[in-house]
Amino acid sequence: MIPNHAWLNPSKSQLTFTQEQQDILDSTEPAILVNAVAGSGKTSVLMEMAKKYSNGLYLAFNKAIVTDVLDKLPNGWSCKTFNSFGLRLIYENAKDIKVDFNKYKKMYGEEPSVRLAQHHMVLGGNASEASWKDTANRFTVSTAYIPEAKRILKGGLAASSVVSGDEMLEYPIRNGWQSEHYDIVLVDECQDLNPQQIKLLSCIPTDRIVFVGDLNQAIYGFRGSDPRAISFLKEQYSTVSYPMNESFRCPIEVLTEVKHIVPKITSKKTGGRVYQMSKAHVQYPEECFITSRTNASLIKLAYRLIHDNEPFSISAKFVNSLKSSLNYVLKTSANIQIVRDSLLKQYNKEIAIFETKSWNASNMHDKYNGLFSIVNNCSTIEEVHAFIKRMTLHTNSSSPRKLLTIHGVKGLETSHIYFLDPDMCAYFKNKTRVKWEKQQEDNLYYVACTRALESLTFVR
Repeated sequence: MIPNHAWLNPSKSQLTFTQEQQDILDSTEPAILVNAVAGSGKTSVLMEMAKKYSNGLYLAFNKAIVTDVLDKLPNGWSCKTFNSFGLRLIYENAKDIKVDFNKYKKMYGEEPSVRLAQHHMVLGGNASEASWKDTANRFTVSTAYIPEAKRILKGGLAASSVVSGDEMLEYPIRNGWQSEHYDIVLVDECQDLNPQQIKLLSCIPTDRIVFVGDLNQAIYGFRGSDPRAISFLKEQYSTVSYPMNESFRCPIEVLTEVKHIVPKITSKKTGGRVYQMSKAHVQYPEECFITSRTNASLIKLAYRLIHDNEPFSISAKFVNSLKSSLNYVLKTSANIQIVRDSLLKQYNKEIAIFETKSWNASNMHDKYNGLFSIVNNCSTIEEVHAFIKRMTLHTNSSSPRKLLTIHGVKGLETSHIYFLDPDMCAYFKNKTRVKWEKQQEDNLYYVACTRALESLTFVR
């Protein structure tokens, strides 16, 4: 369920706003930053603000937001993701260019140096050796691949008749192409912007820019978002800050569970419920979200629900990731024990590298724990294939009982949230020495809890 908070005055049939929201609507500064807590009604405020302008641009974090927002904007407005806006600039300036999201894979294969080159582009493409080393360490790629990655990035950018997804932003930036002028630009989910997206903003002439986000919902650092995005935007644009601290989604009883992370969050909504339950005794209602920090927790629950013939739905992206990780070892193994031994060998090899480099191994541990939870519950390779097939069937399910990672549940809300193994956020937080990674573990906990409209259940 995608949130659509509105405050309707029945007697006047129009939206009414809190003082915090009205202050934003009345603001006139050329650059403002709205820090909006979960469920604070930011979309309604932005749509009201949009009514004041005849020529505006709404930059959205993903296609789902574009779909949700597009019909709500006034005539004369554009709503684009960063990639689609960059591609439009390319077509306006170089009409014969073709798009191929697999460009670098086709040109250079799937070596770590290819991945490093693409990540470095997204992180701003700084040419310094120190910058390349930072990118390599952040994405757990050996610095030995840097010379080859430099060659790949240079060659890929030179092959300009075809653009990859990341180059949709890179070419307008490097060529200094400018879009049409806009009266105002609204930038949603600004806490998750990466350096390349921030640079693209320089290609958009505007009289006013409004950044909206929640510092405590920044959870995409693993993908390249800038942990300092909001701080950088404040410095770059000299923004005036406006808070939206009142949540209309979550009851105050639920918000009590995240006050240690976001002390200022508040709500007038009461009657919420918070439960503590064991996995052995929990019964999941037919309509709820079940979320977890770890893949293994969701996989084990999927096993149970499939065994009990209980309906649920799970994302195709989640299942396809499992397929991709298991595909080679299943094809090259004669029996299930060889599969287990091969995975253990891969795990030991990777963990040795991570420990030598002092990299954060949390996501790698989670990946292998998920895979082991599958192969250790199956007695044959055929059973593994059967389980994956059953999981795949549930990707097409219409069941409102949804199994979701915390990244998957972000942006959604529902009456009842079940949070599996919530202590894993604190566990992973204690495993890293990097400040922004510690903060993102707190943020994951906060995001999971603040999806609840009525009840939040911690399941251990």
